[in-house]
Amino acid sequence: MSTMTDETIEMKSTNVPVAHGTELLAEVTAQRRHDLDALRAVAMLLGIVLHAALAFAPIPWTVSDASQSVVYLVLFSAIHGFRMPLFFLISGFFTAMLWRKRGLGGLIQQRLKRILVPLIIGCMTIVPAMWAVSILASQPSGPSKPTEIFDATAAGKTDFVRQAIESNTISIDAKHPASGSSLLTIATFYGQTETVEMLLNKGADVNQKNADAGTALHVAVFMGRAESAKRLLAAGANREAKDVNGNTPIDNLTVDFGTTDFIAKMYSVTLDKEELTQGRTEIAKLLGENESAAGNAVTAGPGIGALYGLFFQFPVFMHLWFLAFLCWLVIAFAAYTLMARRIPFSGLPKWLFCSPISLVWLVPLTMLPLSFMPAEGFGPATSVGLLPIPSVLAFYGIFFFFGVIYWDLDDQPGMLGRWWYITLPVALFIVFPLGLEIVSGTFGILPEEMAEPTKLWMGYGIQALFVWLMIFGSIGAFRALLWRESKTMRYISDSSYWLYLAHLPLVILAQWFVKDLPVPSFIKFIGIILVVSAVLLLTYDWFIRYTFIGTILNGPKRRQSKSLAVEPTS
Repeated sequence: MSTMTDETIEMKSTNVPVAHGTELLAEVTAQRRHDLDALRAVAMLLGIVLHAALAFAPIPWTVSDASQSVVYLVLFSAIHGFRMPLFFLISGFFTAMLWRKRGLGGLIQQRLKRILVPLIIGCMTIVPAMWAVSILASQPSGPSKPTEIFDATAAGKTDFVRQAIESNTISIDAKHPASGSSLLTIATFYGQTETVEMLLNKGADVNQKNADAGTALHVAVFMGRAESAKRLLAAGANREAKDVNGNTPIDNLTVDFGTTDFIAKMYSVTLDKEELTQGRTEIAKLLGENESAAGNAVTAGPGIGALYGLFFQFPVFMHLWFLAFLCWLVIAFAAYTLMARRIPFSGLPKWLFCSPISLVWLVPLTMLPLSFMPAEGFGPATSVGLLPIPSVLAFYGIFFFFGVIYWDLDDQPGMLGRWWYITLPVALFIVFPLGLEIVSGTFGILPEEMAEPTKLWMGYGIQALFVWLMIFGSIGAFRALLWRESKTMRYISDSSYWLYLAHLPLVILAQWFVKDLPVPSFIKFIGIILVVSAVLLLTYDWFIRYTFIGTILNGPKRRQSKSLAVEPTS
């Protein structure tokens, strides 16, 4: 995502191919792209809307509001389906521009200052704030979800939990406010078979999904809880249920001991390898699976899965992951420019990228990394770990390098997105609802007997088509409607980087504060957006804009005086 003031100048060349390097910099002229300024700012601020909606949507999140609706799930999915790919495309566009303007050395220096430094500072300030706020938000703000009952469930205090359910102190299908795990799952995880049986007898939903979309049976298999698995299967547990990674309970039979032990220790559970092997073997027999394969999987391997979880899935960067991705993509771009100088190339035809024909190759290309991603609903997966998940990085790399090529095509006539008034309605009102239904069954209109492989690949295709239609349509709409210079949009563009970096802890705090208020969800949702945005705009004006932090984010600024009409930029 490009965020810098000096990136808001479009460097136009005379159809100079990227592969020719930077020796023709003298031919480059400057012309400001106000439409891309505005598009970038609006796309950033949509991140606040997206995260504010999460508490009101029936999907896993740090805070679950008392008033939830599928409307917020639809809103979240629509924004999530295209927003970050749009960020990376714009970033690729400006990366190519800066390369032309400053050369590779200047580009790297600028990216270190504008991207890497904010990432490092953010990891020392914003990310710890996220952890602190998440811990605070896990505490109950009212009597509806007392955490002591979840603790009692883990400890096997069956009578205490039974009394809490019978007295309506807690719902039998309540989820832990922090982990998103059901009472039944918690009892299963900790091996509290008596509590599991009590919950099932009281009518607990045996197939209730946790934050990761897994069920209690997933956990029983994973932890080798054979006795709990027997009771869950007898109560009708779905052995074909899939979690966010697309794994069924049967798939958990083959998770190695290192991974299992790593996760168990995170929740203060000590596992014995022999007991886990025996439990998994018994469960494999219950499920009609290969018993020896389950046992061999436990005893084999040094825990590569645990290392994968540590480096690729442990939330090191939180919502700042996109900055880490940009660092990786700039490295890839540097390698690309070095190779490009050695390969004679006469340029690419504009129609191949800027006309509807481009969808013929862009959609299949985008489907490929989508098919390798962890399943997280409609839209691309996120990757918040120390290292990027390869499929996710490849996905965003497609958009980044499309932006690189698009800059060099010099699309002054505005071929890309010129049919925006058709593209956007088609994407939002036809393609998106169909895709959301295929992926998550939100509207319940597709036949359930549709073959799984067909449904899966249809989902990939529809998601890929949606993201490109939305990107092309957004670029076309902003070019047509917001091409003029606007001081208001310039201010919003400058401030939006700070707002996005700092907004999430405040959003979670606001969600936690209002979650139990007897107020319509729409009022709380809008209030969170307005209050958080207002607070951050005040902090931007008072503490960021004219300080060294503002210089890092957007270049140096100087307060305007009556005699100064134009604010200098870097």
